[in-house]
Amino acid sequence: MSIRGLEYAVAGRTLFASLELDLAAGASVAITGSSGSGKSTLLSCVMGLVRPASGTVHVAGTDVAALRGAALARHRSASMGMVFQFGELLPELSPLDNVALAALLAGTKRNTAYARAQALLTELGVPSADSSEELSGGERQRTAVARALVNAPALLLADEPTGALDQATRERVADVLFAMPDRHGCGLLVVTHDPAVAARADRVLALTDGALVPVGDTAAGSR
Repeated sequence: MSIRGLEYAVAGRTLFASLELDLAAGASVAITGSSGSGKSTLLSCVMGLVRPASGTVHVAGTDVAALRGAALARHRSASMGMVFQFGELLPELSPLDNVALAALLAGTKRNTAYARAQALLTELGVPSADSSEELSGGERQRTAVARALVNAPALLLADEPTGALDQATRERVADVLFAMPDRHGCGLLVVTHDPAVAARADRVLALTDGALVPVGDTAAGSR
């Protein structure tokens, strides 16, 4: 992923001022910042849900900011996976159906979609269940990670993925999430208020005054 010259303002307040960011495959970046600084809006720009005033957002070689309609939906489905704070699973569906559905919607054949879904759920240690409501909070988030990965995206996005979890579960979900770049060759961009979660990333950046500022070296090093 490569972001260049991103500009965006809302209600007269500048959120991004010539913002720049590079994220390579197999690497992770965590973005921190105060509430209202624009962290979640940045993820929305990357996904093409919010249109910047100017600038480019290249994911898998394509400028997301230049896409519209069906072309944007296809590129998002093929190249990006998203993990939300509360998982956003369909509660009436099983974990397997939740994950396979994302592949089916992307045009994957049914047998292949279910095989991929089952392989990811097994890898992430999610048990079988008749509905996702039967899962624990951590199991639901691991299911959400599997769903985000089922289409083999170039970029995995996560918005406060551990924010609704207790400390022990948070650590287990963070273990899974930050292992994904190495295991699946994707870039990982995480928005979080939790400094312990952020410190797991290769780079930690704070969104301040419309720009991304390095927080400092982490134990993981920098890329």
